[in-house]
Amino acid sequence: MARHIYVHNPFCARKCPYCDFYSVTDTSCTEEFYKAAIREAELLGSITGENTGTNPLTDIDNRDTVYFGGGTPSLPDSKLITELLRAIKKAFSIASDAEITIEVNPSSVTTEKLTEYREAGFNRISLGVQSLDDEVLKTLGRLHDAKGALDAIEKIKKAGFTNISADLITGVPGETLDGIKKDIKTFRELGIKHISTYSLMLEEGTAFYDRYNKTIEELISPDVEREMYHGTRAFLNELGYETYEISNSAMSGFKSIHNSSYWNSCEYFAIGAGAHGFLGDLRYGHRDDVRAYIEEMNTITADDYKAFLEGNKSDLKSLYIEETLTKEDKMREVAFLRLRTTEGILLDEFKKVFGVEFEDVFADAVNSNIEKGLLERKQRTLRLTRSGLDIANIVIEDFL
Repeated sequence: MARHIYVHNPFCARKCPYCDFYSVTDTSCTEEFYKAAIREAELLGSITGENTGTNPLTDIDNRDTVYFGGGTPSLPDSKLITELLRAIKKAFSIASDAEITIEVNPSSVTTEKLTEYREAGFNRISLGVQSLDDEVLKTLGRLHDAKGALDAIEKIKKAGFTNISADLITGVPGETLDGIKKDIKTFRELGIKHISTYSLMLEEGTAFYDRYNKTIEELISPDVEREMYHGTRAFLNELGYETYEISNSAMSGFKSIHNSSYWNSCEYFAIGAGAHGFLGDLRYGHRDDVRAYIEEMNTITADDYKAFLEGNKSDLKSLYIEETLTKEDKMREVAFLRLRTTEGILLDEFKKVFGVEFEDVFADAVNSNIEKGLLERKQRTLRLTRSGLDIANIVIEDFL
């Protein structure tokens, strides 16, 4: 069974005004953090050994994956990143054909870093472009301009990476569908294999929430935002990208295996302050506190960590249990996760895993959403319709 490991780098040069992921701009303890992360990897490897299975609900590519996200993983010294990756590969005996991804920003990635990433075993790059329009980038508070993003793509390609993903944010005040299509066309011409298109969300606690919460619909109406979403999706498909999840599209053979593991209810380990994991019946996390993380990883014993992962210890400074899942919880999560995908709910796989029919468990939610035209049956699958995609969160709520 494949292992999936998420590493959270909490450091950023500057906090983006729309971002609600955990990050800090104080980098004074970066080296301490990475030493602590190496110790956590070693502890996890010694505790779990080969008992690191998954519970896939479809025949996804079942290779091992490691994903460095953030934050800005390309901000720290590349030596810290590569030393941690090597420790992870050793502790977990990661297979040679694993998908190993690192998120990078145009403003902090260099040729030297990319070369070291490649030599250490990274084989997939996720580039935080967000837009190739300088005015949109200014609105988003990014540290790079369009030229910097294009230069970064060329550096990534010259370093030998062929599996490259680029992020775009849609629905930004001042943005147009034609502008988004222009960016996608440029990515296609540059050989970008995977494109993530995220609709701008106003998250409480962010600068954007304070700035736009009362005026966003005046700047970009919901109808225009939805037109952007469907227009973007259609254009991606026209250029040869398959949209396989609400926000993700890829050329054939380049879907993100790591992200697909989330949507297929696979287990995954978490390393780093702000990281969240899923093992057995346990969803767990690390508190958004770098200092607490460093202190705990330097003092926690293997026995205490093992007891925590077994649900028997909760008096820890950094690690905490989010929830212990029942069979019913896991069935609801299938709806929550799989309805995000283009395939939708795979009814045969659901019955194989849980021993019951999905449509028996969720009869009311299924029937009402089919009647409303928000859900459709396709042979032995259930998936969102075009109208369902527009209010996906509302449809999914019916199953929770």
